[in-house]
Amino acid sequence: MDVNAVLQSFHPKMQPYIKEVLYSGNIGLCAGNLKVDDVQSGRPTMETSDCGDRFKLIIPFAGQSITWEVVFNSILPHFPPDFCFDDDTFLSDPEVEIIEKNVPSLANWDCQDSKSLLHVICELLVLYRKHQVSLLGDYSRLQFEYSSLVYQTPVCEDDVEVLIGSRNTNMKSRLMGGAVNFLIRLKVDFSDLPPVQTGDDSGESAAVLLVTFHQPEGSRITPQLYLSPRVERALGGSSSFHLPPFPSGSCLMDYVPIVAEQLRDRVSAMCVAYEKKKEYLGAFCYRMGKAMLEFDAVSFSRSSFLLECRDFYFLLHVSLPMHFPRDRPSFILQSVYHSSSGKPFKSLCEDYPYSPRWDPSEMVERACGYITSYVEVFQKNSIQSCPI
Repeated sequence: MDVNAVLQSFHPKMQPYIKEVLYSGNIGLCAGNLKVDDVQSGRPTMETSDCGDRFKLIIPFAGQSITWEVVFNSILPHFPPDFCFDDDTFLSDPEVEIIEKNVPSLANWDCQDSKSLLHVICELLVLYRKHQVSLLGDYSRLQFEYSSLVYQTPVCEDDVEVLIGSRNTNMKSRLMGGAVNFLIRLKVDFSDLPPVQTGDDSGESAAVLLVTFHQPEGSRITPQLYLSPRVERALGGSSSFHLPPFPSGSCLMDYVPIVAEQLRDRVSAMCVAYEKKKEYLGAFCYRMGKAMLEFDAVSFSRSSFLLECRDFYFLLHVSLPMHFPRDRPSFILQSVYHSSSGKPFKSLCEDYPYSPRWDPSEMVERACGYITSYVEVFQKNSIQSCPI
């Protein structure tokens, strides 16, 4: 979405409000920013392109998206906006007291504050979340799932978003045919996760669990885990964490703590691996630091050295796997003299002694001893690879 192009389609008096909304980042539990669509003008006879004063706001909510129409009046730009919701059960005919109590930024609209619209949206989302939860009262299984989760586990009300089926039908039709989503923020501390190399702003570190009840009776339940970019990279990618299946006969208050604990264990294991990598490469550099060419000082996953043995020079590339020390490092020897098929001659060193139970200094000592004994073989192979 080209933010500048979107802003230019609005009336100048509306642009400050829209800018704050578009740059607000994530609102609620879902990953994804607010989006503006279908910008229109209430004054269609105007020929200029910058007269938009009404639009559709697409909001990530409970694993899906809800769409609200926001209507300003560019003739009276100091007036607060009106809202049209895609859920006909939400604020269809609200009393003034409800708005004053729950949406004070709308009741006391400040046209001088560019964040006024953003404040209103946030307050309406809080009210909408409560509204969706109130609808669970018409079905005992769903009400039990929610109540037991927020009152008998560390999960609190602010950590859960609920969305019930189709939002333009009556409650009975929703529960008979529509799925029910529970989006749950997991209370996991990611502050100790190893740093990751990334060229963008990965934002907040978080994990949310989306549990879909395809039928209110709970005959089919599908869990999905969503990790923020930094967490996903630090844990080794989207497929690195295997979400346990939702056991038959289980409920959210039992399942959610299990997922959170398994994720904590995975984070702890990655932190231990990170420290082991740092110690291992540190031992390598201590042994042959003057020969170092490259060193990964962020993730401690690789390093390269220029070495010499009996007047034969070669490069040693050390790579540590994600699950070190459970998985062994890889060593690639590269000739500085010879090539094969137009590329530098390389050889993977695999049969060196290794045990994940050794401390890093012993791992390095044994690996270096084997590499020293292997250099003569590598030198002969590199010479033979060179065409006559």
